[in-house]
Amino acid sequence: MTAAHNYSDLHELIDQLEPDQADELRRHALRLVNTPPPSRFRVLRTFDGPATDLGARAKDI
Repeated sequence: MTAAHNYSDLHELIDQLEPDQADELRRHALRLVNTPPPSRFRVLRTFDGPATDLGARAKDI
């Protein structure tokens, strides 16, 4: 945790957990930390271009 925030309440809550609850919390926290940040371009799909080569059809177009 960063020093910029005060997480004392979170530490107190964690101290109250049973061991199996702490294990579950740890697994969840690891998923949060290891998940790559969402891309702002995630709605854009890759574009391979048209099925036919436009360069070859340039004169026709």
